Amino acid sequence: MTAAPANNPFAGFLQCMSFGLRRLGMFGAKLMLAVAVIMMAGVIAVATAAAGLAIAAVALFMRFASGPRAKTRRTSAPRGSSDDGMTLEARPSARGWTVE
Repeated sequence: MTAAPANNPFAGFLQCMSFGLRRLGMFGAKLMLAVAVIMMAGVIAVATAAAGLAIAAVALFMRFASGPRAKTRRTSAPRGSSDDGMTLEARPSARGWTVE
């Protein structure tokens, strides 16, 4: 003699709830992974910005910490100056510029 199946009206409901909870758990895990990836991208962006600011600060420090620079010389006379027609020729040498 075989046993008759139990007439349980909640068996299908419990299976559906179990399936739904499993799917919800999988969705939650995927959502947490996506949030973790986005947060890591944000951390990398902030770290890159901090490194760029550090490089800029070092560049400014090096610029202002160096000694005074030699002023650039003009290649032509300023406007409004009297030009007497005398032109000097200069060439670079090992000890600076030499005027001939």
